[in-house]
Amino acid sequence: MVKEASYKIDSYKKINVIFALLITFIFFYCYFSVFLSTGLRSSCEGLPLAYCKSRGLTRAFSQILRFNFENAVLLNPYSLKIFLFFLIQLIARLFINSIIRLKNFKLVLNLDIIFTFIFFIFSFYNLVVI
Repeated sequence: MVKEASYKIDSYKKINVIFALLITFIFFYCYFSVFLSTGLRSSCEGLPLAYCKSRGLTRAFSQILRFNFENAVLLNPYSLKIFLFFLIQLIARLFINSIIRLKNFKLVLNLDIIFTFIFFIFSFYNLVVI
């Protein structure tokens, strides 16, 4: 029984590391995207924000990473909340891996699920609701 629980913790830690690496890659890509000017345009270009709520998120993330928050909001008004979701998730993945133990696994897992779900709804609500 202890061996099975230990396996679950190890798997959960691996998933957290994968998510942390993925989020870090997204941040690096957004930061360096201005230097990777490929000339690709969004299919949302020119459409009203009501039809394409995710327009400009990569450019907005790039501006946020450069601490230019005003331009980020101009590019996409939802960018700060979405960026904050990913930033907090990155910090949470690293923090959870440092505190999770066999005796608190279920508690940490349940709190992680609840917090992530509520924060996801808060962050992405405007993109999902029509």
